[in-house]
Amino acid sequence: MDKLLVVPINKDVAAGAIFVAFALGFGLISTNYPMGRLAQMGPGYYPALLSAILAVFGIAIGITGFRKGAEKVVVVRPLALIAVLGSPILFAATVRPLGFVPAVILTSLVATIAAPRMTLIQRLGAALVLTLGCTVIFILALGIPLPLLGNWLTF
Repeated sequence: MDKLLVVPINKDVAAGAIFVAFALGFGLISTNYPMGRLAQMGPGYYPALLSAILAVFGIAIGITGFRKGAEKVVVVRPLALIAVLGSPILFAATVRPLGFVPAVILTSLVATIAAPRMTLIQRLGAALVLTLGCTVIFILALGIPLPLLGNWLTF
């Protein structure tokens, strides 16, 4: 079994930092718009106000997090995370030019990168079963009008 990386992380401090980061980002973006004043608000006033409120919440959550102890959290392997989250994007980018069947095969093979203990035969088998199932369900049963082979693969 793979050794999992377990690190102590204070979730409240991390969440507070994320809130503050988003608040700063949206607050900076809102400065590109005229602020106006309270009696006649400009398009940048309300986003700036919401950013300030979000920052206050983030700081409050972070401060309460410092009072608690850190929890042990399992860190996900970055390659596995990228493979799983990138697979739907890869499918969307390849379904028109390659076609439905090659896009499902490619997507499922990329997604299996997240399972390092799978052999090549298991990966190919999973891709084949997934492709057959998706073709039957989406193309034949539901009638979604996607070409089985795309422009890049037809002659």
